[in-house]
Amino acid sequence: MTKSELHQQIESMTEEEAAEVKLIFAPDWPSKATSIEEIRKRTGTSPMSPEEFDRHFGSLRTDGEG
Repeated sequence: MTKSELHQQIESMTEEEAAEVKLIFAPDWPSKATSIEEIRKRTGTSPMSPEEFDRHFGSLRTDGEG
């Protein structure tokens, strides 16, 4: 999408639609810098094990469970 097309799309929105939209300008997204691996390197984090997940969140419902 070009900048011109983006501006046209924004201008065609109603005020209600515009209130629901959050624009993020990220011309090179997704990129290596935004990968989960790079984020984990920068923050010094790692994935949770299934046991850690259970300790933190317990048993969560899955899709289709009422």
